[in-house]
Parts: sequence; C-alpha cells; structure tokens
Amino acid sequence: MNENQANFIQNMKFYRRQAGLTQAQLAELCNVSNGTIGNIECGMTKPSFDLIFAIAKAVSVPASDLLRETVRETKLSVSQVEIVNETIHSAVDAAVTKALKDLKFRIEH
Repeated sequence: MNENQANFIQNMKFYRRQAGLTQAQLAELCNVSNGTIGNIECGMTKPSFDLIFAIAKAVSVPASDLLRETVRETKLSVSQVEIVNETIHSAVDAAVTKALKDLKFRIEH
C-alpha cells in the first residue's frame, strides 16, 4: 500500500465515522457490497473514481477531502458548542443542587 492509498483509507474511515455510518450503511448508499467497503478500508482493494465520488457524496464531503494528505482538525459548529455548554451547565447545576441538598441534610441531622 502506498502513502496516497493509506491517506485515502484514513480519510475515508474518518469521514464515514463522522457521518455516523457503518461500513454496511456506506456500502448500501454507494450501491456496493459491504465486503467492497471493508476491502477498501483494509487496503486490499482500490476504489474506482466513480466509487470515490459515491463515497464522498454519502459522507457529505467533496471528493478532494477524501484524497488529501491528512484529515483536517474538525471544529465544532456554533450549535454543537451550545449543546456542549448546555450539557456541561446542566451537569454542574445538578451536581451543585445535589451537594447543597446533602449539606442541608447533614446540617439538619
């Protein structure tokens, strides 16, 4: 396996996972067998140009993203950051509320 193929495989796996797809789901979207996707990801088979474009479409990235040297660091969208912040704040609020209840219980007893 050459470096270009290794980069493609790494990028393909990254974007497939980022899209939340299994190999079987990606295969279905690309109208190929699950084995074909598995063989590509293992480096046993090289994809055709048509399949590269089908994979790119299925994972919602330009084909050039699959072919570049490395996957760029992904950044969270504003809505994703808001969700993370809300989750953190909820967890902190719950922990503080529990701690205050435990403290009040200890003081009263």
